[in-house]
Amino acid sequence: MPRVRTRSGNERTQRMTASSLCCAALAFAALAALAPNARAAGVSILGTWEIVEAVPAPWSQPAEQAALAAAGRRLLKTEVTFAPGSVKSKFKPFDCKSKVLYETNSIEVDALFQGNLPEPNPAEAAARLGFPRGDIPSTDVRCQKALHTFHFRDPGTALINLNIVIYTLKRR
Repeated sequence: MPRVRTRSGNERTQRMTASSLCCAALAFAALAALAPNARAAGVSILGTWEIVEAVPAPWSQPAEQAALAAAGRRLLKTEVTFAPGSVKSKFKPFDCKSKVLYETNSIEVDALFQGNLPEPNPAEAAARLGFPRGDIPSTDVRCQKALHTFHFRDPGTALINLNIVIYTLKRR
C-alpha cells in the first residue's frame, strides 16, 4: 500500500475502502454520461453534399403531400458545400457566405425534426426514414439569418426538414 505523510509528519497507510471504490466508480460513470457523444463527434458536415431525395414529412397532411413532393423535386441534384465559416449553394436558404457556426450534438429520436415525428411512436417513424436506433448525431448550422439542423443517418447521409419536406443529402 502507498504511504502518505499526514499533516503532523507521520506516515500512514492509505487504503481504499469498498465505499470509496464505489464512489470512484459512480464518479467515472457520471463523467462518461456527461461527455459528448463519441458518435456525434465522429460526424462532420464539412465538404460537398448533394440533395438526392425529397419526401413529404411524416407529419404532413395527406391533402398537402402532392404539392410538397413537387416542391421537393425542384431541389433534387442541388449541391451544398459546407466550409469553415461559410456554406455555398444555389439554394438561397443554404447560401451563407460568412459567419457560419457549426455545432455537433446527439439528439434523441423523439426530438428529431424539432420533435415533429408522429406519435405515439416517433422511433418507428425515424426507422422508416432510415435512422438507426439510439441517439442520432446532428449538426446545427447557424447562418446570420437562419438555423438549420442536419441529422445523420450515417456519416455520408444527412436529412433536414425544410417547409414540411424531408431532404436527404449525400456526401460527394
